[in-house]
Amino acid sequence: MRTGRRRMTLIATTAAATATLVTAGLLTSVSAQAAAGCQVAYSVASQWPGGFTGNVTVTNLGDPLSGWTLRWSYGAGQQVNQAWGATASQSGSQVSATNVDYNGNLATNGSATFGFNASWNNSSNPAPSSFTLNNVACTGSTTPTTPPPTPPNSPPPAGDGCYASIAINQWAGGFTASVTVTAGMSEINGWTVTVVLPGGAGVSGTWNAQASGTSGTVEFTNVSYNGRVAGRQSTNFGFQGTGTGPGVQADCVPA
Repeated sequence: MRTGRRRMTLIATTAAATATLVTAGLLTSVSAQAAAGCQVAYSVASQWPGGFTGNVTVTNLGDPLSGWTLRWSYGAGQQVNQAWGATASQSGSQVSATNVDYNGNLATNGSATFGFNASWNNSSNPAPSSFTLNNVACTGSTTPTTPPPTPPNSPPPAGDGCYASIAINQWAGGFTASVTVTAGMSEINGWTVTVVLPGGAGVSGTWNAQASGTSGTVEFTNVSYNGRVAGRQSTNFGFQGTGTGPGVQADCVPA
């Protein structure tokens, strides 16, 4: 039986959750690039032993979108098991919510709302600390990003193996990294990419991969749906961080 109602509040630039509403926002504008940005309102509408109901409203602050995927990660073992107004899936701690047929088009300042049921551990149910919309981080910042640098034109390895390159969007105090993993001549069935972060930098959110840590040397490992990569083909993952982003190359090792 549902025994109470609780709402949580968190600005995406802080790590701790308190009662009422989660708000995160990012507005970016770069010359010769489409503007991208988002605002997310996340709330726990009701909670009971072993379960809770969450509501999410995502607002597009950038150029119009014809489809969207919102991603976030949980830190206390929460598991989404049902959703409405979006198609939700979860791999490890990472949740992906994709539009359904009637709410995929978001004009500038347009919003879509969806809800979900999930389980929790009856001890702690912290709100997510960050969100991404179509791989654009919602950080609460309104400073423009810089265009991502072109990764070095290195060919994928011959024979078994993989190669990784990184494109960075950097702004004052933070960055997002888009990582491309390319298989060599042979198919790979899993991969781990090792990234060395500069001093003072930290990972605050990851999508399409699992991270081994948040600072220093971090290993990113494939999730269930993107470990298998055919020869000479690629897959992508990304992460959001604070401080200065890493370089444009990283070590890749197949499973």
